Amino acid sequence: MKSKKLLIEIIELLEKFEKTTNVNEGDPSLDDFILFLQERRTVKEDRNDTVRIAQNISYLHRYSKLYIKKILKGSLLQTVDEYTYLVTLFNEESLSKTEINNRNVIEKTSGNEIMRRLLKAKLIGERRDEEDRRRMRVFITDKGRAELKKVFPGLWKSATLLSGVLSPQEKGSFLQTSDKLCDFHKDIFVRCREEEIDRLILKLPSTNRKNQ
Repeated sequence: MKSKKLLIEIIELLEKFEKTTNVNEGDPSLDDFILFLQERRTVKEDRNDTVRIAQNISYLHRYSKLYIKKILKGSLLQTVDEYTYLVTLFNEESLSKTEINNRNVIEKTSGNEIMRRLLKAKLIGERRDEEDRRRMRVFITDKGRAELKKVFPGLWKSATLLSGVLSPQEKGSFLQTSDKLCDFHKDIFVRCREEEIDRLILKLPSTNRKNQ
């Protein structure tokens, strides 16, 4: 019977409630038990929301890649990452390889492979750093600029499609929230990406760690 299962669940919750109750405060009341249930529900909802946010961010990244791939068909740019590297260089005289990898949140090995393909296609060039001859700097070529200008109109459509269902107010709110998230995680990527997840969790505000 469903009522029997419910009764068993209530009894189990009562046992957990008793373990959290301070015996020095006297016998717990019904209101105390109700408050206990509400707090458990809040914790559960917070965890569900946290998981959903992570899923949504992952899904949005995939949707964006899907749309951009449609635009890049027939272009000299083979991947979304090649496009983002070129865009990063578009308004820069040059960047070190470390700088461009960090800006695109891509590890050194993968980033160097992206740059190798762009160099082979002559969409970027490279030269020695004048202050440190051991380092190489990369820059966008005229051919790279021309290729970007070809795909810009389509990429604008892709960006419009991705967030087009949001009102101006919703876009402003989402942008503020996503900027905050990106700033936090960019600092981790640049400064302490090799640390274990348990140490990275400690970088969260203490109030946000209570349910971890």
